[in-house]
Amino acid sequence: MRKILFFMFSLLLLSNEVAYAADCSDAYSYADDAYTYARRGYNSANLDDVHHYARRAKSAADDAMSAADDCGCDDANSNADDAYTYARRAYNSDELDEALDYMRRAKSAADDAMSSAEDCGT
Repeated sequence: MRKILFFMFSLLLLSNEVAYAADCSDAYSYADDAYTYARRGYNSANLDDVHHYARRAKSAADDAMSAADDCGCDDANSNADDAYTYARRAYNSDELDEALDYMRRAKSAADDAMSSAEDCGT
């Protein structure tokens, strides 16, 4: 009887860990989107394109912050917040070189958010 109870308890703990990891996968996915948009913006040749991708990166980073908050991953939340801030600065910039620099920083912060979300999910 004890072995059965132990087995059932072990399955319960394992299922909780898997569910927790799945929650942080949303944060990872949104951070990946923010990274993709920031990379596209960074590789853009004109300010209008940078602004377009910066707006999309902001939105994805905001979603990553919410998802990271939902799964209790403070590091992913902080890194996604940084990505959001840099993307916002790129969006508000009137200089191409400055906007590109902010997109590079947003890309790096989004990459850090992905790594943090992955670490929280395990």
